Amino acid sequence: MKKPKVALVAMASKFESGGERSEEILKEAIKCLEKKGLEVNAYKKTVWDPADAFSAVDCLSKNQPDLLVMLHITWVLDSLQYIFVNNLKCPIVLWGIPYPETFSIGCVQHFGSILWEHGFNYKYVYGLPQDTDLINKITKYATTAQIYKKLSTLRIALIGPRQTWRVAGSQDMTSEEWEFSKKFGLTIIHIEMDEILERAKKQEKSVAEQILLNFRKQHRMGKSIASEENLLYAAKVYLATKEIFHHYTLDAAATECYPKFSGLINLPSSWLADEGVVLDTEGDIGHTVLMTILNQLKPGPTALAEIGSIENNIIYLAHEGSSAHSITKDVSQVQISASGELGTFVGTPLKAMPEATMVNLCGRENTYRMLVEKVSTESVSHQEWIDGGSKFFAKVNLGDNAIDKFNKMLSGGVDHHLLIKEGNLIEQLVDLCDLLKIKRIKI
Repeated sequence: MKKPKVALVAMASKFESGGERSEEILKEAIKCLEKKGLEVNAYKKTVWDPADAFSAVDCLSKNQPDLLVMLHITWVLDSLQYIFVNNLKCPIVLWGIPYPETFSIGCVQHFGSILWEHGFNYKYVYGLPQDTDLINKITKYATTAQIYKKLSTLRIALIGPRQTWRVAGSQDMTSEEWEFSKKFGLTIIHIEMDEILERAKKQEKSVAEQILLNFRKQHRMGKSIASEENLLYAAKVYLATKEIFHHYTLDAAATECYPKFSGLINLPSSWLADEGVVLDTEGDIGHTVLMTILNQLKPGPTALAEIGSIENNIIYLAHEGSSAHSITKDVSQVQISASGELGTFVGTPLKAMPEATMVNLCGRENTYRMLVEKVSTESVSHQEWIDGGSKFFAKVNLGDNAIDKFNKMLSGGVDHHLLIKEGNLIEQLVDLCDLLKIKRIKI
């Protein structure tokens, strides 16, 4: 992913004390932010008045920033901040500095109130550029802002039967698809499942065999109790899917699977997940988008499953099996089984994760909500995995009574698909909820 682009501006008033510190603080801020891997486009002069502000806007807007950081060297008038907010039109960080004679942090509080009143989301930081926590906070928010901006360029395929029925609306789009696109900014593309299947038929057997050979050499394929015919077909579907992604310039896709095409996409989805490609096997556009976001926040696979049982602090998650091979402790724990005539599914006991993030997205216009919860996962024994159906299986520790937590999910209207991502991504996801104006569900 490209570096997040930050527009940085330092502003001060000639009628307040402390403006003489501006150049020194700005220079240090640039150095510290660039050191964290951000692309910083700073206006190198102090902004004292509206004329300076417009010159700065003309300079900063050329780079199309993901995030605007306004460094308050002193108290300034609203009209100065307004010029930047109204022209750059991106998420905002208000930066206050710890010099009491400047009233900097008071100005941050005041303008934060103005932004709140007009429906703008913002973050604030307080301190000097040498403060590591402060710089980390800006860096995280810049990454979130970049992803928020990138949503408008995503192309997500819905692969399955085309909708040709309607009541009083679109011909082959649903009103829900229109509304979802408006909310998240992305574009949904309809592709027939037959297109993948026809492309799969045309793949050369020798090429599919080479794919399997390469995966085995690269330790990207678990043990198989499915026939070689099923594996070859999965390799052909994998190749066909890659062609589809290239042909339609897709960022991700959600495919029809259960029950008509059960197992045809699972193994290809698992292989692609380890390549950073999101291919959902549930026809679930919402979680396809959410997995794409999670991948951008932190590279690496995301597991999708649903609750199978509940005990003490643990929810046991299960799924037919399409998650990445790499979500296990070792690829030797992965088992590929037959599903239907030519299909396969991937059995993966989820590895232990001391820190993980559990997420769900559901709703529609005016009711969108996102479960964002910090969890951990525990090791799955071989017998537990067999008892769970030898498919995807996970032990997720919610940190407290799981039934109570489950009740909170129900009262918050949380649907059954749950995503598990290694690492703590709570702060960035909560910020994203704020930017998208989606309710965050906490259990």
